[in-house]
Amino acid sequence: MTAIYCFLMFVSLALSPQSIQPPFKVVIAVDNSNVAAGSEVTVDVSLTNNSKQDVSEGAMYMDATGLDSTLRFEVRDDRGKIVPKRTYPHPELATGSVKFRTISAGQTLTQQQRVSALYDMRKPGKYSIQAFRRMSDSPNDDIKSNVLTITVTPRDRVPANKNGKAR
Repeated sequence: MTAIYCFLMFVSLALSPQSIQPPFKVVIAVDNSNVAAGSEVTVDVSLTNNSKQDVSEGAMYMDATGLDSTLRFEVRDDRGKIVPKRTYPHPELATGSVKFRTISAGQTLTQQQRVSALYDMRKPGKYSIQAFRRMSDSPNDDIKSNVLTITVTPRDRVPANKNGKAR
């Protein structure tokens, strides 16, 4: 009886869904979460390779936005609504470049991403930003970053930064 119980326990463990460790960890950060209306909103995106092997890839950077094509951003206003994307004339004529890189196992790659180039964040208010890294063809498998909140203030009410100077 004990042998059957052990066998059933082993089979149930073997067949139970295993949590898969994503190959990357995505963390976003900003130096100052308060920006003046009309200013650029740039976030630092850190990709940490959690896998046991190096990852070699090519990332497309469009000249209009300069954003890494391996990342997707979502920006919401203070009511939770998706902020409209900015439009550029003749996107079919846009140019860009591909950068090849290798992120070694355990290595973190940090790069600045100008999110305001893609999303219209010129109006005063609070915006939440989250980055996503594709893991497969299914958006359900995307690796999510933490969520940042940025406060866009009217130009005449910009809070001082750490040095006491207005930004």
